[in-house]
This record gives sequence, structure tokens and C-alpha cells, in this order.
Amino acid sequence: MNKKLNDLNKLYEHLEVSPKLDDVLREAILQKRNRKVIYMQKTKKVLKVVGTIAASLAISVTIAANSSISFAQALYDIPGVQGFARLVTFRNYTFENETSKGSVNTPAVEFDSNTSVQDKINAIIEEKVNAVIAEQAKLDDEYKKAFLETGGKESEYRKIETTVDYKTRYSDNKLLSFEIYKYQTLASAYNENFYYSFDLETGAQLTLKDLLGDNFAQIATEKIVGEMEARMEKKPDEVYDTKFYDYKPIDENHSFYINKDGNIVVAFAKYEVAAGYMGIQEFVVGHITK
Repeated sequence: MNKKLNDLNKLYEHLEVSPKLDDVLREAILQKRNRKVIYMQKTKKVLKVVGTIAASLAISVTIAANSSISFAQALYDIPGVQGFARLVTFRNYTFENETSKGSVNTPAVEFDSNTSVQDKINAIIEEKVNAVIAEQAKLDDEYKKAFLETGGKESEYRKIETTVDYKTRYSDNKLLSFEIYKYQTLASAYNENFYYSFDLETGAQLTLKDLLGDNFAQIATEKIVGEMEARMEKKPDEVYDTKFYDYKPIDENHSFYINKDGNIVVAFAKYEVAAGYMGIQEFVVGHITK
């Protein structure tokens, strides 16, 4: 029983709730409260009770949606919510072998409105996670061999710790944007982030060109350079490469995601446009239109 509870705990901790869920719930609560007010408006006391219950319900819903997978699943049965796509943890496990150790959280899309799109996206996710794990195993093996060949002792070898996980960035009944990432405690230079944005009507993976139009490269570049210059004015010690486009122009497949506010965010890996210590660099280049 304890094992089942622990497994459920891991699962609901990774359940991602759509950023639009609060709005839908709030509207449903208000509608329910208004109906009660009309029906029970005979006394002020009743009105006060109904208002208090509605306020308490709003708080309870927010807490429960973030702490119980069964409750969150039930919420998707509310009209206007069940059509949303969402990511849940499909497989969670830890591993340890001769060269490395770590944990993997593999996500899966649940999208009841279109199971063919759901299956297509899940196939892409599975392929990517498997590729990341296979590549990491190869790197770990090469690292241990180099360690031993350069005089290191087996007893002194420190295993590389790797985590593969995911994060939902945006989700509704038309678009889904998420991130799969890998990070290490020993070799941070090999940390990687992979961003995906999908059209849920067609299952197509979206590009910057799809979202910004034919002139996407100029639009994105101007936004990015402008933001770089603004940041350097505020913090002169943080220097950006404002000529990055000369050797690596923005193409339609450049890494990006859609954030919870519907903004299109272009991402650069460490070292691409700034010093490594500054980490991943992100720039808002536009907003989705629906």
C-alpha cells in the first residue's frame, strides 16, 4: 500500500495544470454562486453564507488542484476544461550502473479531443527521451574511460548524476508547448533543453515562421538585439553578442516555447550569445494570435 501511495505521489507532483484552468473554474464558481443567490435571496444571512462558501470553494479548488491527481483529473470533466491538452508523468524511475546514476521522468500528453494527435506527440516524446538517455550513456562511458586512461583509479571514480525531466509551458485546446530537459551535477556543459510547440488541431510541430510569418527572422532578431542592448544598459558587466546573427542567423526551427501569457520566447543555450555563467538566455519576440 505504501509503495502505491508513493507512486501516486510522484505522479501527481508532475501533473501540469493548464494556465487557463483558474479562469474556467472561477467562472464556474461564480455562475454557481449566482444561481444560489437568486434561489436563496430571502435573507441577508443566507447571502452571506453563500458568499463565504463560494470564497472557500475557490481556495479549496486551487489547493486541491495542485495537490491531488484524482481531483485534478476530475476537474477536466468540467465543460470547457476537458478539451485542454495536458502533460502527465508516464514513466518515472531511477537508475545506477557502473558509469552513472540519476532519474528520469518521461511525460505523456493526454488529449481526449484528438487521440491521433495525442499519440503522434507521445511518439515524438518517447523518441526524444530515449535518444537523450542513449546519448548520455555514451558520454558517461567515454568520460569514465578517459578518467581511467589518464591515471584515475576505479575507487576514485565519481559517477555522473543525470536528471531528465519536463515542464509544461503553455496548454489549451489548440496549442501545447512544453520542454524536456537534461541536467548533470558533474558536467554542466552537457546540460540540454529541448522545446516543443504543437498545433493540437493538426498535430504539426510549430515553427517561428508559423507563429511570426514569413518575416520571422527579422522580427525575432530585432526584438532580441533590442532586448540585449536594454539589458546591457542596466547591467554593463553582462555582455551579449549583439552580432550573433552574422554567424548563426535565426531560422524557423530555432528553439522557442510559448509561455503562460501566450508570449513567444526564443531560447539560446549557454555560451551561444553570452558568457556561460549567464546560463540560458531567453527573449520574448512576439505573441500568439488565435
